[in-house]
Amino acid sequence: MDYHPKPLLAMLAAVLLLAACNRNTVKLVDTNCKNEVPVLGNFRFQFNHSIAADSMLNNWQADDLVEFEPKIEGHFRWEQNNELVFSPTKALPPATSFKATISKKLLEGTKYQSLDGGELSFYTPSLQLDQANVMWVVQDETKSQAMPQVTLDFNFPVDPNTLKDHLSVKVDGENKDYMLKTVSGDNKILLHILNVKNEDKDYSATVTVSKGVIPINGKNETKEDITENVGLPSPFALNIQNIETEHDGVSGTVKILTSQQVKQEDLEKFISISPAVKFTAEVLEDGFLITSDKFDASKTYDLRLLKGMKGRIGGTLKDDYTNNIAFGELEPQISFVNSKGIYLSSLGLKNIEVKMVNVPKVKIIISKIYENNILHSQQSGYYPNDNSGDDYEYEYREVKDGDVIYSKEIDTKDLPKYNNSRVLHFDASDKLQDFKGIYHVMIRSVDDYWVRDSRFLSVSDIGLIAKEGKDKVLVFANSIKTTLPISSASVTVYGYNNQVIGVGNTNGDGVAEIEYTKKEFSGFKPAMVIAKTADDFNYMPFSSTKVETSRFDVGGKRSNPSGLDAYIYPERDIYRPGERVHFSVIVRDKQWKSPGEMLLKLKFLFPNGKELTQLRKTLNEQGSCEGSVDINKAAITGSYALQVYTSNDVLLSSKNFMIEEFVPDRIKVATKVSKPTSVPGDNISVAINAKNFFGPPAANRNYECQIQVRQKMFSPKGYDKFDFSLENQKTFFDDKT
Repeated sequence: MDYHPKPLLAMLAAVLLLAACNRNTVKLVDTNCKNEVPVLGNFRFQFNHSIAADSMLNNWQADDLVEFEPKIEGHFRWEQNNELVFSPTKALPPATSFKATISKKLLEGTKYQSLDGGELSFYTPSLQLDQANVMWVVQDETKSQAMPQVTLDFNFPVDPNTLKDHLSVKVDGENKDYMLKTVSGDNKILLHILNVKNEDKDYSATVTVSKGVIPINGKNETKEDITENVGLPSPFALNIQNIETEHDGVSGTVKILTSQQVKQEDLEKFISISPAVKFTAEVLEDGFLITSDKFDASKTYDLRLLKGMKGRIGGTLKDDYTNNIAFGELEPQISFVNSKGIYLSSLGLKNIEVKMVNVPKVKIIISKIYENNILHSQQSGYYPNDNSGDDYEYEYREVKDGDVIYSKEIDTKDLPKYNNSRVLHFDASDKLQDFKGIYHVMIRSVDDYWVRDSRFLSVSDIGLIAKEGKDKVLVFANSIKTTLPISSASVTVYGYNNQVIGVGNTNGDGVAEIEYTKKEFSGFKPAMVIAKTADDFNYMPFSSTKVETSRFDVGGKRSNPSGLDAYIYPERDIYRPGERVHFSVIVRDKQWKSPGEMLLKLKFLFPNGKELTQLRKTLNEQGSCEGSVDINKAAITGSYALQVYTSNDVLLSSKNFMIEEFVPDRIKVATKVSKPTSVPGDNISVAINAKNFFGPPAANRNYECQIQVRQKMFSPKGYDKFDFSLENQKTFFDDKT
């Protein structure tokens, strides 16, 4: 027997070499980055070896450890030594195929030399029809004929013009023409089915979307036809089609889809919820909406809709409808409660209300935006770059508008609660006090990078009002705390091109009148005002603080050659024929000073403009005079006018008086309250005594009583900076006739 040891040695060497290679190879053993993935979610990659050092754990980084095609913006974090997490910064596009390649950057600084299983493919969901509802609607108020309206709820927005080429509708097996009501891309597409008779019977509708439809921003077509069969009740019956619930952490909504539009009148009387909560009901185009801030997202409620509920086209709910409503798990959410607030008083408590839902831990990043970069950062957006190891830049930017001055992770439960929100205390110590500017606050989830909100914030006691004129800007600066004017404040006006177009200083009244550089280029139009003192700084962007003046009388006051203004004060503004009209006139100049003794002409005019009488009066030392005019018993009724002129016939002012026949008061009413002040729980009685001006007391008269209770201001000593008043108060009237 021959013995050949060489092949055996070669096989043994190959096995040893393979084992050595396995020890030096990093292999992907598990991932959710495959097949169909949701448009919003984290990707996890688990490897067979520990790659990351402990110092790298739980730190976000922007290095492309996994390369995606098409590119996906996001950040990476080592959650464990062998587990990498990728969190996109925004939702992925729908109906799109992706490829993922694990980069060899993963092995840098490690003892491993090769990767196995680094090529992945996945895709986001294609267009799907979540549900279809049909209801009867009246096309307009002038027509009594109702028509079926179909609501198609897709999982992604779709272009109605694209959908129309793939959409067909049948009613009881017969093809029907339809008219699209939705004109722009949306998840919800509305259409009206034409030529359907209003008969007292149930119909069956079939909606078909043929294959080949691509959602907005998607790339993959649908591969199969989508067919949905829906029932359409009789137009003479009101049915409940579906119930949808939603809760945002503050208030809950229950949407009831009906077979026809319902009437708003007495709608809440037909709704019963157990356990009972206070709610409001609002009629929608496809049903009605129940809203309440008393809904608990963790509880289940019994909803009962009572029979007798009326529809707009005559249908009635024939039997009680009962169902359970639950809100399920809330989606993670972070948002500033006051969506438009950008100012925080530097002399206040510096608290910010933030709504945080299902976010156990957040990271707060505060940046300082420098004065000359404020306008650019608000026009182009600002993304903080934290030098502590977390890179928040979405893309590489050589020029930075600001720097991170504060970064900290906080457990949400450690933040004080305020109603259904949390209170964030702005207490970041500014390490760049010498550089004037505002702040940018970003709050984001530690686990899910896309769950975040940000806000520009100015911490200041300088309150600003600006009025833009034809070639100048008028700026008023007052203390927010004391409302006193701020003098000697430096005011700068920036144009839309971020250039300084005007500078000035406030006077003793806190007013600065700044003439700005006016060019034919649009960039030199005022865009922002900045005011600063030695220890304070504030800004006002025109784009977000502009007040629309169309609803106000801003035409201004027309001046007269005399430079005087006259103010007419009547005894009352309505008289009867035969009575005497009493009035007083006060005259002031532009500095609100009395002009001294001077002659005035006063003309009293009929409603037709003819002169009734003319008076001459001389002002006293206080710049005022009094007068009266007798109205004839046979005088015509209407609007009379009193006009005030100077001695050389310059019109200063005019005032209208009504001369009418009216019934004077004939009853005198005296009231007396049992106690002037009270506390909650006290009983208060009101004594009413009514007397006729002639004859006996006013007995057996109907009366209406309105009682208004005003809260007494509470301000204990030592707590002057605190506000103890109740928020969201309303005035209640308890009427009885």
